Amino acid sequence: MRKLQEFVVSSGVRRIDSDNLVPCHSLPYPYAVFYCHATPAQAYVVPLVGADGTKIKATAVCHKDTSKWDPGHVVFQVLKVKPGTVPVCHFFTVDNMVWAAKNKEN
Repeated sequence: MRKLQEFVVSSGVRRIDSDNLVPCHSLPYPYAVFYCHATPAQAYVVPLVGADGTKIKATAVCHKDTSKWDPGHVVFQVLKVKPGTVPVCHFFTVDNMVWAAKNKEN
């Protein structure tokens, strides 16, 4: 079993060029079950370096407009902010995924 470690964002963050994201979160079942939803957000590929030197790339999703979110959502308590005041970003773990449709070129 791997132990948890701290990671630091390194250079080379890349925006995923898509206006249509469908994040999928794994659910605790004895077989693969995901909760997927369309959401207005922006996704990024983020290089991370662990305390032991391990290098990984993670997906981060940023919700720029949280004004319609439940004010009681735990994220607002943790960040000590109110809905709609700041973007909220989070990393996706290895057992989650983000589907992204490629934007059409003009």
